[in-house]
Amino acid sequence: MRKALFTSLVLLTLLALVTGTVSAAPLADGVITLVDVRNDSGGNVIFNFNVSGDFARHKMNGTVDVQGVDARYGLHCSLVSKDTIQCTTSRKTAGRNVVVYLDGFIFWTFVPEANGPAAASSTQYCYGVYEIGGDPKTESFSWMEFDTHCQDLPANEGDELELDQSFFEFWNESPACWVDPVFGDGYFAQCPL
Repeated sequence: MRKALFTSLVLLTLLALVTGTVSAAPLADGVITLVDVRNDSGGNVIFNFNVSGDFARHKMNGTVDVQGVDARYGLHCSLVSKDTIQCTTSRKTAGRNVVVYLDGFIFWTFVPEANGPAAASSTQYCYGVYEIGGDPKTESFSWMEFDTHCQDLPANEGDELELDQSFFEFWNESPACWVDPVFGDGYFAQCPL
């Protein structure tokens, strides 16, 4: 199993190096094409997509996998115009080749380092926001980073954060739930019952 996984990762990396930015085949709803990726100083990692078709009626979601490390981050998207989707993800993807999964489409691209002097002198502290997600059919669940929260002061254990009427607490590692732990700091949802 490990050999097959390793071989698959090597082939995906070679494909990404050869093809650059690639968009996936169209779905019935339309086509999404990656236009650009930027990493604004003092801002977020931003993916801009062109769309054709009907994407306004459902919530767009996705993930970003960092190649070469075992890291997956949430992709938070909104339809900013009739033909443009804008998505943000964790700044931890900076300077890395990534695979972007968005509503059944797959893109391979590179996330640049942050631009400008503000990136080096930033006084903001950014942390991942995690909740347990997965596939109930396969009973495969894990902590998934779905957002990044930045603040002016460093977080302390037990600090609370409210997002979309849900509460999260800051911990140096994930709570002991029934899934594999995250050995890094962040804002974590409560363990589901």
